[in-house]
Amino acid sequence: MPGKSGTKKQEIEKIVRTDVKDDSCQACGGDSNLLYCETCNYAYHPKCLVPPLKVPLPSRWSCPECVSPLNDIDKILDCEMRPTVAEDQDASKLGSKQVFVKQYLVKWKGLSYLHCTWVPEKEFVKAYKAYPRLKTKVNNFHRQMSSMTNSEDEYVAIRPEWTTVDRILACRGDGEEKEYLVKWKELPYDECYWEFESDISSFLHEIERFHVVQSRRKKSSSKQKGRPIETTESNKKAKEFQQYESSPEFLSGGSLHPYQLEGLNFLRFAWSKQTHVILADEMGLGKTIQSIALLASLFEEKVSPHLVIAPLSTLRNWEREFATWAPQMNVVMYVGGAQARAVIREYELFFPKNLKKTKKKKSGQIVGESKQDRIKFDVLLTSYEMILMDSASLKPIMWECMIVDEGHRLKNKDSKLFSSLKQYSSRHRVLLTGTPLQNNLDELFMLMHFLDAGKFGSLEEFQQEFADISQEEQVSRLHKMLAPHLLRRLKKDVMTELPPKKELILRVELSSEQKEYYKAILTRNFQILTRKGGAQISLINVVMELRKLCCHPFMLEGVEPEDNDEFTKQLLESSGKLQLLDKMMVRLKEQGHRVLIYSQFQHMLDLLEDYCNYRKWQYERIDGKVGGAERQIRIDRFNAKNSSRFCFLLSTRAGGLGINLATADTVIIYDSDWNPHADLQAMARAHRLGQTNKVMIFRLITRGTIEERMMQMTKKKMILEHLVVGRLKAQNINQEELDDIIRYGSKELFADDNDEAGKSRQIHYDDAAIDRLLDREQVIDEDAAANDEEEDSFLKAFKVANFEYV
Repeated sequence: MPGKSGTKKQEIEKIVRTDVKDDSCQACGGDSNLLYCETCNYAYHPKCLVPPLKVPLPSRWSCPECVSPLNDIDKILDCEMRPTVAEDQDASKLGSKQVFVKQYLVKWKGLSYLHCTWVPEKEFVKAYKAYPRLKTKVNNFHRQMSSMTNSEDEYVAIRPEWTTVDRILACRGDGEEKEYLVKWKELPYDECYWEFESDISSFLHEIERFHVVQSRRKKSSSKQKGRPIETTESNKKAKEFQQYESSPEFLSGGSLHPYQLEGLNFLRFAWSKQTHVILADEMGLGKTIQSIALLASLFEEKVSPHLVIAPLSTLRNWEREFATWAPQMNVVMYVGGAQARAVIREYELFFPKNLKKTKKKKSGQIVGESKQDRIKFDVLLTSYEMILMDSASLKPIMWECMIVDEGHRLKNKDSKLFSSLKQYSSRHRVLLTGTPLQNNLDELFMLMHFLDAGKFGSLEEFQQEFADISQEEQVSRLHKMLAPHLLRRLKKDVMTELPPKKELILRVELSSEQKEYYKAILTRNFQILTRKGGAQISLINVVMELRKLCCHPFMLEGVEPEDNDEFTKQLLESSGKLQLLDKMMVRLKEQGHRVLIYSQFQHMLDLLEDYCNYRKWQYERIDGKVGGAERQIRIDRFNAKNSSRFCFLLSTRAGGLGINLATADTVIIYDSDWNPHADLQAMARAHRLGQTNKVMIFRLITRGTIEERMMQMTKKKMILEHLVVGRLKAQNINQEELDDIIRYGSKELFADDNDEAGKSRQIHYDDAAIDRLLDREQVIDEDAAANDEEEDSFLKAFKVANFEYV
């Protein structure tokens, strides 16, 4: 630290710049409210600086000529040749006042994307000496840009959402210096910044909304004294059930379908009777909207806060639906990194403590409002992960209504999610699930136990009571027990206007290369396969190898050629499935259809990407590695009007079940899931509310292989489940079944190539066959119609909301 004499010396040795504008801003020439540089004789207005300086102003400050502001760069976003005013000597040479120079678009630390500026390259060059790391930043930026030029998507330096106000969290200062803390659209909470009112004046709606939320605080605190009476009144209200005869006016997103109105009344009736329920409508019937309608109706009665827990990938969709149907509610999405969540906890969950309202007790203790009284939001939207990670912050809140989306995740009472949610205090609980009976009655019991541990206390007793569920009398008793708790409607019952769907299983031949590898795998593992009681793990590995091979030989290690041209040539030739897919896709593209392609394997999705690039088609992709916000961006791009994306590549189990891709009308299941329900959910993403075209579903199965056998077995299991109403546990596949699956088709495979019987079984798809397959006008064949009817007979009893017994 220099002493006082040092400071004086510095003041004496100020740099004298000859082009100084005396007592005026060096940038605009104006006077008043100037900031003087402490190392030279320049002065500036704080707002004229790049980046502009914000209040409070620093006591010691050096101008951009003395200290480069480039030390405060957050990131470089873009680079281009841009016009700038030429310096005098250049202007005389060029005969023009304007010259094009290389400039960088810069985002500054501590400032939002609203304040990004273009900085000429020469400013960077000047600053390199003082800040060597700046050069690294520039080099990294160029490296990043060169890798991006290869991608199909047009690069956008600043997405419009990043300069669009999403929410305002707080306010400080007055008059010209009034500032708002702003959360920007599509950006997390840890990228909130303070903005002057003048900079966001075009976002009047968001500013107004912030003030409305703030004004609620004043109202609630003025009513504080009469609070006990209020709560008893709201309790009375909760007890009286008022049925809605038509779609309520407070829902601004449109009017509910009749079956959705029935769903809302079912949920309201359950609320009034304090009966916890499962809304188990089939996927695509708008369970989200019915739930929002329930919460909006409670909001009308001043009942809040509510908690909605959903898979991360569907949270954005929930947020949007709330904004569409119930914009009057203050909905906070509680997700993100540790810093982002800290910002939410600081500004979004509670109003600040009101110190004036405190009273002193005789003991001298100060009594303030309780945290519950200071709650600022109406609905908190969060993911399963946050429930576990941040229970310390969320558990103390007394929730009015807790809604768990994809509620079948609670079927295991030993899971952390189950035990954690059981500890949350909520007056009312609703589970949403499209598949309540995935495997058996035991799982349904666990869901009921979560909702009402009093009525559904012991699994053992329940199993004994309904041991012989095939008896008529037991079935009706179980129905009576569940009726107040369960509502399940099917698309075919309530949405007669939904276009039909048609599912076809396409059997495909292995390519000659695939056959060779298939034989090799079976031969190589001959000892494992013939040894009785061999290690099951080895068998499972063989199964996995064969499954991969059925998709594409490149899935096996060391098969994919390194040479690019050879890769492209063999990509189609070496896989029977991809050859058929190619014939179909070319025709579907010509006919203007849009396609969803599902696979279990990341590697197969990579190969399908290579295929789309080879065909020069634009596509989207979602698998387990794609985060929540990015998923929604990709879904929106695909669903956008006149979207250029022809197909969407998805992994069967990624993406959350609530994803809506109704703009596609063709689903191709490239390889099937062991769990048939996963495939059914995949199909439902296209065949749902909003679909206007007939949906075609094609399932590709390689003939005479492990895939065909698996398909037969899973179908048999589903039928058994339907017959026995889920008393069957979904046992893991046993040793004999594994053996059977692997050996299936091997006899024909190892037969002589000239075997006429084998040849006659082979399948060939010519152009005419492809045209017949893709013809949407054909009447659905009887088998397909029968399959659709195979809905679990047990669940048929819960089609209608039950307002009788509780």
